[in-house]
Amino acid sequence: MFDKILVPVDGSEAAWRALDYACALGKQFHSKISIVHVVQAHYTLPTIGINGEVPFLSINIEEVETTGYKIIELAKERMAEYPNFEATLEFGHPAERVLSLVKNDSYDLIVIGSRGLSGISEFFLGSISANVSQYSPIPVMIVK
Repeated sequence: MFDKILVPVDGSEAAWRALDYACALGKQFHSKISIVHVVQAHYTLPTIGINGEVPFLSINIEEVETTGYKIIELAKERMAEYPNFEATLEFGHPAERVLSLVKNDSYDLIVIGSRGLSGISEFFLGSISANVSQYSPIPVMIVK
C-alpha cells in the first residue's frame, strides 16, 4: 500500500515524530522511506535550529547548507536500524520542493510534522504542512 514514503525534516520535534511515524508505517508495509531537508536561501531561520537549540539568522548560505547536512546526518542516525531509506538535501521553498518531488517521483504518502521551525514565516506564508496537504496529489499524514 505504501511502497515509498516521503518525510520532510527540519530538525524540529514535530519532524522527528513524523519520521518515527513513517518508520512504524514503513515497517508494516516494507516501504522505502525518503527523507528530505530543504534549505531556504532567502529565509534561513527554518533551517538553523537543531534539537531545540536556539535558532539564529545567518546570511551565509554555506553555514545554512552545513546545518542542513547536519540535520540530514541526524535523520540518518535515527534511521540506523531501518533497512531501506535515503536522505537528501534540497534547495528552495520547502513546500514547493516537497510538492515537486512528489510530482516527479512515485511516492505513496507524505508524512510531515505539523509545526516546524519556521516561526513567524508561517504567519506570512502559511504553514508548510498546510500547503503540502492542500496541494499534494497523494495522501498526507500530518503528525503533531
